[in-house]
Amino acid sequence: MKKLVLALAVMLVAGVGKASANNPVEVNKRVVNAFYAEFNHAKNVSWNECSRYIVAEFSLDNKIMYAYYKPDGSFVGIIHHMLSTDLPDNLRNSLKKKYGSFWVTELFRVENEQGTFYYANLENGTESVLLNSDEYNVWNTYKVTPNSEKESASF
Repeated sequence: MKKLVLALAVMLVAGVGKASANNPVEVNKRVVNAFYAEFNHAKNVSWNECSRYIVAEFSLDNKIMYAYYKPDGSFVGIIHHMLSTDLPDNLRNSLKKKYGSFWVTELFRVENEQGTFYYANLENGTESVLLNSDEYNVWNTYKVTPNSEKESASF
């Protein structure tokens, strides 16, 4: 299940969840009923299919969220972006201490049956780092990618 959570998080970082406005889909009643049973106050709901999941993008309490479901209507998890000030203290302090020279390009929380996990995409001039928290709210490095050097134009 940890791999599933990580896959959902990576899909969100890659922008898959943002494609729903461009690709409206027909959603079966089981998924719709499961969604509205949990999120009956959701507004601006749009649907998308990605990989093996059906994704509801919606707003709730002035936050944009993504709820993931299997086609049978079973809930997989919910993801939403957040500010670094909303992180638990130990995660926020750890980011400042270890990655003070990086800026946060994306930060979101994943909630599912296994608990709540956080993902941070960080960058500096030379690399991008994707971190994920574990069940103890400690950051783990998931992926480090060197930034491509910008090509200089020659005249």
